[in-house]
Amino acid sequence: MKFAFFIKSLVFPGGGAERVFCGVVNGLSDRGHDCVVVTFDDGQEEFFYQLHSSIEIERLSASTPGRSTPRRNLPRIMKSTRKIAQRYKPDAAVAFMHSTYVPVAFAFAGTGVPLVVSEHTSAAHYSGRPLQRRLARVAQQMAYAKTVVSTQVYEEHPKSWRKNLHVLANPVDLTEYAAAQRNFPSDGLILCLGGLRPEKDQLTLISAFDRVASEFPEWRLRLVGDGTERPAIEARIAQSQYRSRIELPGVIRDVAGEYAKASIVAMPSRYESLGLVAIEAMASGRPVVGFADCAGAATLIQHGVNGLLAEAGVDRARSLAESLRTLMADRGLCIAMGMRAPPTIQHYSIDAIVGQWEGLLLAAATSRANVPALDGRKNELVGKPEGHGG
Repeated sequence: MKFAFFIKSLVFPGGGAERVFCGVVNGLSDRGHDCVVVTFDDGQEEFFYQLHSSIEIERLSASTPGRSTPRRNLPRIMKSTRKIAQRYKPDAAVAFMHSTYVPVAFAFAGTGVPLVVSEHTSAAHYSGRPLQRRLARVAQQMAYAKTVVSTQVYEEHPKSWRKNLHVLANPVDLTEYAAAQRNFPSDGLILCLGGLRPEKDQLTLISAFDRVASEFPEWRLRLVGDGTERPAIEARIAQSQYRSRIELPGVIRDVAGEYAKASIVAMPSRYESLGLVAIEAMASGRPVVGFADCAGAATLIQHGVNGLLAEAGVDRARSLAESLRTLMADRGLCIAMGMRAPPTIQHYSIDAIVGQWEGLLLAAATSRANVPALDGRKNELVGKPEGHGG
């Protein structure tokens, strides 16, 4: 089968959805499918994540990494996307994230190519963004199917929106992280890995570390990643009396090596669809601390088993500090939770999830006659959550 995959950018350093995208495309290519990847990037910059050499690549030169696509580029994007659909004639297509799948859905209208739109954020992202929410809904109605990464996000959708909704979790190559399970570090390091963006809320984590740092002078905090919040985070670190113990190294490609050095992985996000970082951390045998009101954390963290869920409450920093203190004070508890973590995320293996993607795309490809009309009334596919793995 021939599949076309669309995503806004693959040149911006880091990005969990981008890593998932490349893993799925590479996995389907390994299974013998003919894949073409289309991005809005220009033709000069190297992709941050690698794609197999056999995968065809098209760049539309219409996006600046990390920024929204300028409105003036939308007509050109849609025209170029439609031409790609006509030239490659894919059996099915996939578009990741609403900034990509909205224009792609409109461009594919009338082409006869079944489109799967893939959401990688939670409903909290659309709070205060009614236009984005409406456009995402229209794109879903135009698509053969929409995927979300957890049952929690599935249930955030109104029941009337679930007719073509599927749960396909973020896949992880578990073998890449398994080596860390054999060696738990002797020094104390709290790792936070992810984009420096408001919803990731590293500022609250720094405040939490400030509350416990005096009790545990041997512990450090390491914030790996980059993004728009970097100036604010740098300013906050500068204000901390423990700034010499807070590291901000930027983006690092060897994420498995980062987990191997950590004792605790913190995920202070205000919202996540599914915490890829948490899955990788647990595959590495590390306990994870997150907030109970974050769907991505609550999906993965079994409180007291493979990590701790902090109650958000009025003072998020205080609540997070209490959870961190519990683990920092008891190395044996850290190790025990870490040892219990890997079995809890086995169903997120890349082979299992790519198999679910393959099944959905094959179903789409064999149902071309049922591609929905613009109002979605011809869509007869019923997608139900089949557990966290799809």
